Amino acid sequence: MADDLQSYVMVLPVPMRRIDEHRFAAEGSFVSHLMLLREKLGELGRRMVIVSPELSAEHYERMKSGLAVVDEKEAGIRFRPAFPAFIGNLTYARHAPKVLAILREEIANASIVHSGGSPLYQPFEIAALVIARAMGKKTIFVTDIDQRESARMNYKTGRWNARQYWTNKLLHIPYYNAMHMFAARAFSLVLLKGGDLARDFGEGRPHVHDFLDSAFSEKHIIGDERMSAKLAVARDPAQPLKLVYFGRLTAYKGIDHMLRALRKALDRGAAPVELHLIGGGEQQAELEALVKELQLQAHVLFRGVIPFGEQLFDALYDLHVLLAAPLSEDTPRSALDAMASGLSLIAYDTYYYRDLAAMTDSVALVPWLDQEALASAIVTLAHDRKRLCNMMEQSRTASFANTQEIWLDRRVEWTRALVG
Repeated sequence: MADDLQSYVMVLPVPMRRIDEHRFAAEGSFVSHLMLLREKLGELGRRMVIVSPELSAEHYERMKSGLAVVDEKEAGIRFRPAFPAFIGNLTYARHAPKVLAILREEIANASIVHSGGSPLYQPFEIAALVIARAMGKKTIFVTDIDQRESARMNYKTGRWNARQYWTNKLLHIPYYNAMHMFAARAFSLVLLKGGDLARDFGEGRPHVHDFLDSAFSEKHIIGDERMSAKLAVARDPAQPLKLVYFGRLTAYKGIDHMLRALRKALDRGAAPVELHLIGGGEQQAELEALVKELQLQAHVLFRGVIPFGEQLFDALYDLHVLLAAPLSEDTPRSALDAMASGLSLIAYDTYYYRDLAAMTDSVALVPWLDQEALASAIVTLAHDRKRLCNMMEQSRTASFANTQEIWLDRRVEWTRALVG
């Protein structure tokens, strides 16, 4: 019985890859986060199991530069593949009986099951929590992103046609709302990323919490001397304003909006300005072509993939402003990593960045999709170096209260309360 009480099963959509009998690979920052969570859980996390989709060999080869390899025995974490990652709904339906059998088997040996919401046609995570509740297990429901505006945003940007918009509006959003309403009433602990989400579904329910899942530790926060040197450079208008985007080079991140806004800012006299693009992805060739079309070769640097950790933070410490121009709802931990690195932020006004702006004065919000406003914000910080430095200092200050250790300590405290 004691072993059963020490088990902790996480059913997640995060795709991983089994390397061999004893090792698996997963996204680097997620692995770091997972290891720290297990450490803080103590005996509760002694037997940790991750059930998630598995990457194909082809996907693994494309993504492995950003993945970390985990030795299961050394880490004390076991990976159980559930079904192939990135499959369609009909293919998932064929895998569903096997998926349910895997979930029942793993959940039967758990005392706590940690999972989240699922798409209507691939109810992997929510099924795990329903099974766990039926078996009398403690349940933790987590939502990382508020999707309620996604239909409007995707239709507005042309990513979705009218059929997709109305299908989502009339079917998927009601399902999403009902799932969260049910979760707030049925599961033991409910963690919702976003103040609006927590208020709308969990107001008055003490087991429902707004949370922030940062990945940086206090050791990653830029040090006093490095920050002072950085501010000295940033104050000098003769030195380039150094903008950055880091993450996957993919269409919904709006990197093309950043490039067009940079062109407009330069045309308005914002020079000297640089934009550093850190990461890789399927849009890289398209972005490189756009840089040439906009004649930005002297201002844009493609720096490739830099793994999460000391190397990434060291690169960020010398930069000044994170650009965020998501074309749909997004909750990237990169915003918090940027703040820890002493970067100010210019972001489209979506709910996640609105929440960050309420937390710190280091975030300049501009209307969603407004490239002219994005350009104006760049011009403002290029010319007003005092404001730039004040925002950078505000970012660093806010980071000390939002390390992953602080937020994990809260999560662990809430989790421990479940088992008395």
